[in-house]
Amino acid sequence: MNLAEDARDLFLPAACASCRSAPAAGSGLCPDCAAELTALRPLLAAPLHDAVPVVAAGPYEGTLAHALNEYKERARRELAPAFGALLGRALAVVAEEVPGAVLVPIPPTRAALRARGFDHVAAACAGIPGNAAEIRPCLRALPRPDSVGLTPRQRALAAKRSLRAAPRRTAALAAAGRPVVLVDDVVTTGATLAAAAAALREAGLRVPAAISVAAA
Repeated sequence: MNLAEDARDLFLPAACASCRSAPAAGSGLCPDCAAELTALRPLLAAPLHDAVPVVAAGPYEGTLAHALNEYKERARRELAPAFGALLGRALAVVAEEVPGAVLVPIPPTRAALRARGFDHVAAACAGIPGNAAEIRPCLRALPRPDSVGLTPRQRALAAKRSLRAAPRRTAALAAAGRPVVLVDDVVTTGATLAAAAAALREAGLRVPAAISVAAA
């Protein structure tokens, strides 16, 4: 973010969240970049922590990486439906194996929520077309250090300490026997998803799969 970009956004139509050169349509992306996202195909992620299989909508590179960074760091909320569409494709890959599943987004810490002004993962989930699955915020996030610069072991420990299951919300799901599909924006080492799966399993839930917008 810089003064030139801020001034342009104030007085000119918003630029594409990915290429930053062409004007954006209502989706936050120019037609070319939107077409690149549409062309992505889901892939099976290979995180270091494989406590739960993860299907990502695409690799964390190029158009997808640029758009995700704008979404998170510049609060480009208009991108939520585009990421919802991508999550919908990832969900379709696992849907037959997890009938009746609910989506549980990875929650932001309070600091991240204040900085961004919105829950970016939950907003992307809400953008999944056709109400493909019910969304249940069953996790709570405690303060945690920035993962940049941490070793895989340190990331795993920080993630484990920072996620807790919400007892009342998980109890109802456990009683109903409904499985859970975790949702995150980017999977790297998989430490966060592994910690989330562990917390929910301790609360009596079955967590057979996870989906993400991108895999790094």
